[in-house]
Amino acid sequence: MSDVRSRRRRSVRRTAAWTTTAAVLAGGLFWVSGGYDSWRDDRALDTACDGDLAAGAVRELFDGASLTSSARWGDRRHCTVSAADDDTDAGLVLWAGRTERMTNLEDSDGFDAPLGHGWTGSFRFDPDSEDRDEARAVLMLNCGKESGHGQLMTAEADLGRGGFDDPVPRERLVAVLTETASAYARRTGCAAPVGGRVKQVGVTTNRRDHKPVAAATGSCAGLLDGKTAARWGVRTVQEITAAPAPLENCVLGGLRGAFLYGFTAYYGPSARDAHFRLDTRLDRDAAARRGPDAPTGHYALAARCPGAGGTALYEVDTLGDENDRKLAAPVVDHRGLRAALQRFAERSAENHGCEAPRAM
Repeated sequence: MSDVRSRRRRSVRRTAAWTTTAAVLAGGLFWVSGGYDSWRDDRALDTACDGDLAAGAVRELFDGASLTSSARWGDRRHCTVSAADDDTDAGLVLWAGRTERMTNLEDSDGFDAPLGHGWTGSFRFDPDSEDRDEARAVLMLNCGKESGHGQLMTAEADLGRGGFDDPVPRERLVAVLTETASAYARRTGCAAPVGGRVKQVGVTTNRRDHKPVAAATGSCAGLLDGKTAARWGVRTVQEITAAPAPLENCVLGGLRGAFLYGFTAYYGPSARDAHFRLDTRLDRDAAARRGPDAPTGHYALAARCPGAGGTALYEVDTLGDENDRKLAAPVVDHRGLRAALQRFAERSAENHGCEAPRAM
């Protein structure tokens, strides 16, 4: 009986999740047109989403489940695939839009893994989550060199069985997104360069994934020399690979990963939201600041980027989250912190083809 209740609760949760996902699509611009259609034979996947859907990759992702697809044109524009058989209640939602109209990408407790292989994108799967069968892949496409001229595309999947702790489903979900995006770019004339097949897709980096500062090879590499790290009390880093992503992070920590300094690079919709928060914060901090140094150790730079990147924002902070604020704040070397932010921003901006970062 408990198993029945558990399955019922899981079905209700999934139904609510898919409804919520569809609701946030209002105003999105996707590649589906022609009213509302529904197919009950998965052969129709070959023509779904105006023919852009990577049908083969979708079939591989759901591994033999019966598939149906639907598309809606109106206030809520999206393309979905539903998978159902005796053991599976699952699905896939594909959506996209101009980057200035998309929602924030920061609803994660960890750092999403960059896709690499010539793509600007990321993969979200938290190995510590109870929902091991749910994941999201995000991709930014530059449709030209003009800043802000691009698309952000997302694929959200619920496998229903199995889990994304297996690397094979991760690779297959990313293939669905990249192949569909490539087809869309060809059909619509978006001059977006495309990358290669993404293999060895990473997972979300959590606090427990910290490593010694000397072992940094990704987003934290080269920010501090050994003497400065020792003087600041930095012993560990929490980082992602150095490949371009919509949101890039690095945390410099003390023993056992305790937060000391957080560096973040924002692109596309994340940059838009970060700029808004920064304007609010600068107004609040202005009264407290006496001289060139920020009392909280918060500094920011910006850079103009081609295509979907828009105006990027680069920040360093010493506040962390609520748990971090319970710890004593580090003694801030303001000049050194600004220099470290400059190095972090310049490297990230170069990876995205942006102009040189500048002061706000």
